Amino acid sequence: MAPTAAGARLPLSLTVFMAVATTMLLAPAEAGLYGDRDALMALRRGLQDPDGALRSWSPELGNMNPCINWSHVTCDRVANRVTEIVIGFVNLSGPLSPELGKLGQLTKLWISYTNIQGTIPEELGNLENLNSMHLHNNSLSGQIPASLGKLKSLKQLHLQQNRLTGPIPSELDGLSDQTSVNLSSNDLCGPIPTDGPFKNMNSSLADNPRLGGNC
Repeated sequence: MAPTAAGARLPLSLTVFMAVATTMLLAPAEAGLYGDRDALMALRRGLQDPDGALRSWSPELGNMNPCINWSHVTCDRVANRVTEIVIGFVNLSGPLSPELGKLGQLTKLWISYTNIQGTIPEELGNLENLNSMHLHNNSLSGQIPASLGKLKSLKQLHLQQNRLTGPIPSELDGLSDQTSVNLSSNDLCGPIPTDGPFKNMNSSLADNPRLGGNC
């Protein structure tokens, strides 16, 4: 009977080991996903949404996973992380949340043709995997954060048609010369950059009457 008892113990030990190992492997992914959810909810809480464009972002209704049926959100199904936010042509107002800077796997941030206001959070400079940032055709104000110059993967930076003021940060010279930058139709001032993305025709600075003069 001893071999039978030993044989019975082995599967149990193996089951326990597999359960612990699975928990350890899934815990970081779940932590990342729930962190993404919290960042999205911080954005939603700060916005006025009279038409319910973001009504599906509702953990309080039991929809805890932003990768399942949350509108305007795309996820990497393998990594179970938020990779894209695309919101446009909707009636939203209010500020962008600094918590967006915690979306570590985000590659695309497209929030345009709304009425979001306030400044561009400097925390967006932490989005090291970001390929495109489209925050154009809104009512954003204040200065362009110098932290955006840290986004070395960025291919598109479109901030046109806002109310941005102040100089163009010299840190943006560090972006790739292949990055498309559109800062037109704002109220920018100060020196006109000539390096990085600003040395070719990929960039537009039109309709900034004070650009090139003193701030």
